[in-house]
Amino acid sequence: MSSFAFYQKVVALNSNVHRNLKFDITKVNFNFVRDTTAVLLASIEFAEAAREYPIVFIRGQDSKMRPVVLLGVRTGENLYVDEQGKWDAHYVPAFVRRYPFVMAEGGANDQLLVCIDEKCPALNAEKGEVLIDEAGNLQPRMTEVMQFLQNFQTEFARTELLAAQLDELGLFVQQGARFDTPNGQTFQLNDFFLVDEAKFGQLPDDKLPALFRSGALGMAYLHLASMGNMRRLLDRIKSSTPKPELH
Repeated sequence: MSSFAFYQKVVALNSNVHRNLKFDITKVNFNFVRDTTAVLLASIEFAEAAREYPIVFIRGQDSKMRPVVLLGVRTGENLYVDEQGKWDAHYVPAFVRRYPFVMAEGGANDQLLVCIDEKCPALNAEKGEVLIDEAGNLQPRMTEVMQFLQNFQTEFARTELLAAQLDELGLFVQQGARFDTPNGQTFQLNDFFLVDEAKFGQLPDDKLPALFRSGALGMAYLHLASMGNMRRLLDRIKSSTPKPELH
């Protein structure tokens, strides 16, 4: 899953090019993520996210296992964004909250650069909270944003290590889910992974301390507990307007 899933024009933030950059809160809504079915999740978010979303795992092209929250089951649909562009849940994943900012490789020695989506209507030079002043100086809000992005990168790197611990023990099993609605519609969700409860329960005692100390054990339990939220997704499908598959 790309780190730029719903970004349209990602460019490196430059204090000279982006002088007088402002952020207009009145232009903020979640329409940008309306067509996103799942987003990456950091382990630190599991406790909050597990209360409202199903958390599953996907295997990337680099063979790494990563957790995601499911936001829908039909292609190009987010069941948590309403018609007004508001998020219809208490917790919004950090992957979404960081928009329109993101970190990307591109500096010397592939260092991470702070980037923005230039297509975001909330970013402008006329109205809103100042992020970079006319002299090219970063303002407090921009400094906070940069710290948030750095924390996200750190937490997600840690999350990959925790998922790797579980993967090395052969605990993941590939799954699919079929959703049947009262009006006769059927939706199939494929190619995601779950922790196999049987294998999890049969782990040797000497493997548990390392999983406990790292946090991987708690992450696995919260993932399994979150699967009860699959029913919430089905309920949202029942109450939403049918949307055709994209081809």
